[in-house]
Amino acid sequence: MSSYLSSHNEVQLSREALISLLDHLSVLVLHEFGCQIRLFIHGGAVMILHEYLSASSSRRTTRDIDYIRRAFGHEWRKRGVYDAEERLQRCINAVAAKFHIGTDWMNADPDVALPFAKNSKGELYDPIYYDSKQPNNINMNTVYSSPGLMVISVTMFWGVALKLVRYKKEDPTDIVAMLRHGTKLNGVQWTPLIMEDWIKTLCWPMGYNSYRPHQAEELRNRIHDAVHQLQTSTESSPVEEHSHMARIPATALSLHAPSSLYTMSRSLAPHSAFAQPPSAFPIHLMHISPHQSHSPHAPTSERLRRSSMASLRHPSLSPAKAMSFTSSNSPHTISPWHSPLSLSQSASPFSRMPEPSVPPMFSHFHHQSATSAF
Repeated sequence: MSSYLSSHNEVQLSREALISLLDHLSVLVLHEFGCQIRLFIHGGAVMILHEYLSASSSRRTTRDIDYIRRAFGHEWRKRGVYDAEERLQRCINAVAAKFHIGTDWMNADPDVALPFAKNSKGELYDPIYYDSKQPNNINMNTVYSSPGLMVISVTMFWGVALKLVRYKKEDPTDIVAMLRHGTKLNGVQWTPLIMEDWIKTLCWPMGYNSYRPHQAEELRNRIHDAVHQLQTSTESSPVEEHSHMARIPATALSLHAPSSLYTMSRSLAPHSAFAQPPSAFPIHLMHISPHQSHSPHAPTSERLRRSSMASLRHPSLSPAKAMSFTSSNSPHTISPWHSPLSLSQSASPFSRMPEPSVPPMFSHFHHQSATSAF
């Protein structure tokens, strides 16, 4: 790829621009891989590309699309292809060259700060990818599809959890849009207690159980603020429903009955074989500050955004240093992406991850039919 390409995109991309970029990327990857590939995304681009979230969100442009590169590489290594990430990056770079934008218009920089978890057998797995690849989520949250490319949003509960970590700029209003989407789909009447219980149960690999008191308080402050913004926001748009979605009556939800939320995400909920560590703490959550109500110090994902993919765009640069965190009070480990630049099977911990089995649900989950991937 020509050296004049910038690694940093400064162009604000509208929905129409994003679709054009993805259309061209689809053509390139279909030629490169010979079949449709799928990418899981999160962040601001979801709010613009998602048909229903975009109707509630105030976002109209974004600078990039955040995709989970480690999940893409994992899927292709299972097929015996070990250079898929490099081949995809060449396609991304080609799109950047054609449209005269930075090569990080699509990037996986936040991968370094996404949590890993271990199941009860001690096997490492990617909880965000595992939840997001379930059929319900794919059916509900595919935001782009063409012969060469399928783009799928992470589950809404993971989208909310990741935005609660940073909680800056558009994050609060993005969370409000996702919560409102849950109300439209399933009649959820959000309260701080219901939201906190929902997030802590479904996103337990974030290490909430090991939060220090000031961090737990800050999380609750952000949850209270998000629910307050939801309750005070004015939106008169009609409830939008999919014909294949069953609704959970609002009357079924109360402060004392948040289990209906588990029913909503039954097929995506954490399973009993995925033992929740009693004290596991992802390193990227250590930056929640007790001195800033809604503007904490930038987390690791913010500080490293421009470096983790730099080696692919500029091979002369050194790879990012591997990171992991092991709780002193638990044998379990929850680690961000150890090396976002490792492409070989031997170098990547994710390449050795098992596909988790699907054992019985937690006993307190309702075993009713799944209604939504929300």
